[in-house]
Amino acid sequence: MKQDGTPKKLPRLTADDPAGSWLTIEVDSGALTHNLKELRRLVAAPTRLMAVVKANAYGHGLLLAARAFIAGGADVLGVHSWHEAEALRHSGLDIPVVILGPVNQAEAALAAGAKVEITVASAAAAVWAAGCGCPVRIHLKVETGVNRQGVTENEIPQILEILHGNPQIELVGLSSHFADIEDTTNHDFARTQMKRFEGYRRLLDDAGVGTLETHMTCSAATLLWPGVHGDLARVGISAYGIWPSRETLVSFREMGSGPIDLKPAVTWKCRISQVRLVPAGETVGYGRDWKAMADSTIAVLPVGYSDGWPRALSGRGHVLIAGYRAPLIGRICMNLCMVDVTNIPQAQAGDEAVLLGRQGDELITPEMLAGYLGTIAYEVLTLPADTWKRVSI
Repeated sequence: MKQDGTPKKLPRLTADDPAGSWLTIEVDSGALTHNLKELRRLVAAPTRLMAVVKANAYGHGLLLAARAFIAGGADVLGVHSWHEAEALRHSGLDIPVVILGPVNQAEAALAAGAKVEITVASAAAAVWAAGCGCPVRIHLKVETGVNRQGVTENEIPQILEILHGNPQIELVGLSSHFADIEDTTNHDFARTQMKRFEGYRRLLDDAGVGTLETHMTCSAATLLWPGVHGDLARVGISAYGIWPSRETLVSFREMGSGPIDLKPAVTWKCRISQVRLVPAGETVGYGRDWKAMADSTIAVLPVGYSDGWPRALSGRGHVLIAGYRAPLIGRICMNLCMVDVTNIPQAQAGDEAVLLGRQGDELITPEMLAGYLGTIAYEVLTLPADTWKRVSI
């Protein structure tokens, strides 16, 4: 009851009300489109621009992000797997799609039938492409320094033999990936990789391979080296409004390049499920890690490590409630966590809590959470499980 005797209006939590969902990821589609347009300014024609939407579009939602990037001028979409490419095609999107990760023989055939291009990064992958029994367009990924996916120079003759013996394989692209361009302001090794990549291109030219679409740039290279984008510039995390690293931002500023406006596009929200009083001396949560030094008020949030809210955040960081920071207390559970709202007396069940994003004048960024977790913003963005409802705003 309110002080005037009238009953409080109960919070409205319904399945058809996105704002009332327990766990909601709000995605600003306009920000995604804006970011692509900003990056498009750096990529001069005729270079094409690939927006990478792997890993459920870095946690933003595959189809939602794909449509936003197409609206922003993306020429190509990059995915990791056939499963992702299939989802794009089933949604009706006919934009060119390149699978950047490995595919097996059956998936190569499915990709070919869907007019999706694949990446071949080993002799085994070339054999699988040859065995799919239908025309398939491939991008050959070569090893320049990551030592992960990629064909070495010694393997090129074997790859060419497989291609020559299987005319249904059409080699259309040549790609590689940087190993150390984001984590440093010294880009000597990245330049060494570029020289190695040029060596592969000359090797294929000498072998009589026709014109190939070359692509090696990532977000950092696209931002830092606008003159060397090749035929296709790949952008990932920058398209989602996040700088690849602090070092990339420093390097960009030292170059004296014109400003670029990248806008983060996601907000993670949940609803308080319970508010309770904890007397002084009582503990909260498993292991009794947190003890109330005075009479306290805690809020229970229905989000835990099974939802992608890591247990490693236990006792670290904050969420935002009513525009204020509420510290995480105790251990994060499988499906629940607790925060101290003693200094936020207006907090009540059903109120919104922001785990990532802005509320009022306060802000929690992926970089902040990455700092608590000892990881990078990339991983943070991809943490949420399927228990979250993603909505476009």
